[in-house]
Amino acid sequence: MNRDIKLIAFDLDGVLVDGGGSWIQVHKGLGTLELSEKNSIDYYSGKITFEQWAKRDVELWKGTDEDKLKDILYKSTLMEGIDEALPILKKKYKVIIISGGLKMLADHLMEKFGLDAAFGNELIVRRGKIAGIRHIVDFNDKGKILKQAAACYDILPKECAAIGDYLNDVPMFKTAGFSIAFNPKNDEVAMNATEVVYGKDLRRILKYF
Repeated sequence: MNRDIKLIAFDLDGVLVDGGGSWIQVHKGLGTLELSEKNSIDYYSGKITFEQWAKRDVELWKGTDEDKLKDILYKSTLMEGIDEALPILKKKYKVIIISGGLKMLADHLMEKFGLDAAFGNELIVRRGKIAGIRHIVDFNDKGKILKQAAACYDILPKECAAIGDYLNDVPMFKTAGFSIAFNPKNDEVAMNATEVVYGKDLRRILKYF
């Protein structure tokens, strides 16, 4: 048990939610996945920023009913064991979500499980239709956001734990006093974490808390 930990920050896609992620889920649901592929290629080749990538993707959704996106996102497959793990952790720690995905889904899980806060990229809605995105969590921003969130509760970064699976979680790992790479997507993620957990069951992390 980590007796010095007071706050746990979870990534969303691949950790609390099983599957390809909130962005991909919406693209699949709206039939825009193929159109979005050029945006991801341009980002990973360095042609555009993460913010530009997000804005381009959301351009494909403009005019869609907000309720349609909620319906798609709220059907996300939750990680096995989440119903048991989060209530146990909530009894002892502040629990927050920091995601490079969509805040709409992060907020849904925050409300469902009674978590303390959720950070993600926020869809702009006008008259019930998707109109754009408010870029809040950049690819390398998670460490900074963790510090700011912890400060709101008078908690030091070293008193935080971070749980993620992808390269954009590494800044959060480096900020936190303790970190878990949960089914890490590559070796760099694993190497930057305090512990590595394999297996799609969130209860596997409980032994560390």
